[in-house]
Amino acid sequence: MPSTPPNPSAFPAGDPSRAPPEGASNWEDKLRQLEARLSRLERHTGIAPLAETELALDPVEPEVAVPAGPGLESEIGEFWLSRVGVVALMVGLAFLVIYPFATLPAFVPSLIGYLAVGGLLFLARFWKKSMEEMSRIVFSGALFLLYFATLRLNFFSVNPAVSNQGVVLVLVGVVLAVQVGVAIRRGSESIAVMATLLMLATGIISNRPLLGFALLVAAAGIAVALYARLHWWKLALVTMGLVYATHLQWLLGNPLGGNPMRGLTESHGNIVFLGLAGALFVAAGLLRPQEDEPAFLRIVRAFGNASGLMLLGLLNVRMFHLGQPPWVQVAMAVGFLVAATAYWQHHRGRYGTAVYACFGYMALSVGIMAWFPSPMVYSWLAWQSLLVAATAVMFCSKIIIVTNLFIFGGIYFAYLVMAPASGGVNLSFALVALLIARILNWQKERLDVRTELMRNTYLAAATVIIPYGLYHTVPKSLVSTSWLLAAAGYFAASLLLKSKKYRWMGITTIFATIAYVFIIDLSQLQPAYRIVSFLILGVVLIVFSLFYARQRKRDEQPPQ
Repeated sequence: MPSTPPNPSAFPAGDPSRAPPEGASNWEDKLRQLEARLSRLERHTGIAPLAETELALDPVEPEVAVPAGPGLESEIGEFWLSRVGVVALMVGLAFLVIYPFATLPAFVPSLIGYLAVGGLLFLARFWKKSMEEMSRIVFSGALFLLYFATLRLNFFSVNPAVSNQGVVLVLVGVVLAVQVGVAIRRGSESIAVMATLLMLATGIISNRPLLGFALLVAAAGIAVALYARLHWWKLALVTMGLVYATHLQWLLGNPLGGNPMRGLTESHGNIVFLGLAGALFVAAGLLRPQEDEPAFLRIVRAFGNASGLMLLGLLNVRMFHLGQPPWVQVAMAVGFLVAATAYWQHHRGRYGTAVYACFGYMALSVGIMAWFPSPMVYSWLAWQSLLVAATAVMFCSKIIIVTNLFIFGGIYFAYLVMAPASGGVNLSFALVALLIARILNWQKERLDVRTELMRNTYLAAATVIIPYGLYHTVPKSLVSTSWLLAAAGYFAASLLLKSKKYRWMGITTIFATIAYVFIIDLSQLQPAYRIVSFLILGVVLIVFSLFYARQRKRDEQPPQ
């Protein structure tokens, strides 16, 4: 038996006769010294030594080896190859079912399809416990094949088994309803996506525009309902893209259905179906709490819905309403603004509100440009910018107000480049810029505008637009006088509103007037007008100088 090491406390420091035995290892020596010091501390502090049971160490749990998960090779081999294989098998069976067999009776292809569906359902049930993933894939394939077997009763055949196409379409509708029900019962979003895709394909295959547009609305309604109930946001986004893409191909004449791409010759009321589908996708953002969705999803859904509606609506105008009053554009604008108001009232949604409001005013701008002639159209667009600013205040949206700033500048630049100069148009832009600046100052806390950059930009624009407009409006001999009157108006506004920004606008206009008088009036005006211009300029400058001198003395007076 191994010998028990001696107690370190039995060898007190300084006692050579009781030192550790010679030959002890270095680590044992250090351990005994540490034990001796700890014992001395316990005696001095009065701490009781540990009992033998307390000295026992906690048992160390043995490490259990965690089995490694399946590698990439196993993942691909077991799952992805099976999925691709089942998809390929289902597509092959579908082509087999719809193949136009000339020698077989008309009901045989559908019968083959139904027999294949039964076999697939048997395999899905057989593999339900042993191969769960494969069972789900095969079951989905059976539903896919059931659709084509039913469709084959009338379509893809010269001599159909069921001659009444309406009856077959009703049966197909039942199959699609079964697919949706199975998707809900199993909680399978992928089956719901498949049902939506096949629903839209039914309209294309039938080549009936009214049925196709109605199925677009039905698909949108189902996707939104399942989103509200089960939060299947992927289904909602995919369906939205499919609905608008399918609507576009219908407007092009249903080329996927085998027709030439020449566009529909009549509208078939598709604008009404488009509006219904768009309203359903708008409702998707109102049916669940905002905190359930990330901001990215809200932005993508609102932007995708609004852009799809705008594109297809304007295409409708181009195809069926060209040269008519812009009722379609106005209806789109009203619809977008109603959606923005609903989002704001429901959950103060910043992104959806801003997106729908911006698209609403974009649609209104298109209507204005289509109805009013140039250059007055730019005046109407300028006043619309004031309406946009008021809407931004109502929705407390900095996004809208910033967007409006760029749109206002773009409209004015387009006016300068593309339209003849007009005093009325310039006056409209100037007044709108001043009014928007006042709105920003008046409601800056509601808008949470922490910088004066946007307000200063509008004021700077007015400072440039007003002299430019007066130059193209009043007679050349009165240009400098009109500019001085504008500067006087700025100073009056400064006194009334107690804002030094307007004084700076007045000073800038005065310097512009000085440059104009010495460069233009001195060389072009007749002597009489030249004399009047210089006299008026001198008097006004002296008056303004006296005003500043009086203001300085008032500021230097000590308070009473």
